[in-house]
Amino acid sequence: MKTRTAGCFVLFASLILAACSSEGEDPNYWGQSGTAGASGTAGAAGSSGAATGGSGGEATGGTGGGATGGTGGEATGGTGGEATGGTGGGATGGTGGTSTDPNAAARAACVAKINELRATKGLSPYGQWTSAEACVDDQVTQDQATSSPHGSFGQCGESGQNECLGGGIEGCLESMWAEKDQPGCAGCDACADGYNPNCPNCDFYGTTTGDVCGHYVNMSAKYFSQVACGFSDQGWAAQDYH
Repeated sequence: MKTRTAGCFVLFASLILAACSSEGEDPNYWGQSGTAGASGTAGAAGSSGAATGGSGGEATGGTGGGATGGTGGEATGGTGGEATGGTGGGATGGTGGTSTDPNAAARAACVAKINELRATKGLSPYGQWTSAEACVDDQVTQDQATSSPHGSFGQCGESGQNECLGGGIEGCLESMWAEKDQPGCAGCDACADGYNPNCPNCDFYGTTTGDVCGHYVNMSAKYFSQVACGFSDQGWAAQDYH
């Protein structure tokens, strides 16, 4: 991976912003039924037993009638076994995954806003760099704790970073995008294919004209493909690009 020294700046305005950039490469079971009892042979003069195992005389005597006519004994057939199949396993599937990330909605809104703005220039959308999001949370939390915008720049493998030092995320992103309308940023689109710190008429850090363009450059770049949005607990937000 090729790298170069990162440069950073802070812009204090109605919304406080900061930008930084560096180059990077980028079975069911069934019970058995019981066997029916054999039907008994009817006595010679007695009433014949039923033919179907239910009340026919037993074949081996028991209480069956004598050969000259007693009342046919009651034939007790075997009780059919209950066809009790194995109880089906409870269909308790795993509960659908619910995000435990308290910033999930804010991250999605952040990426969506950036891509909405990119679309106004016909630029392809950035992917959501989810694997870096927890890291970016740590970055911006550290930066806020030390009052050092971009103080943790580079620790998540990013090549560019913008930070919002308070205020709503969508409004902050709109302010960053609006940098393109400044005279000192008129040439930035011409350098969107590859990072160029010396891009004509694109004052990345605002050191020459006072028109800071770096936030817009990171948001509109064609050489980045993903962005991760991170948040501190106290209102700061960072967007890491790679």
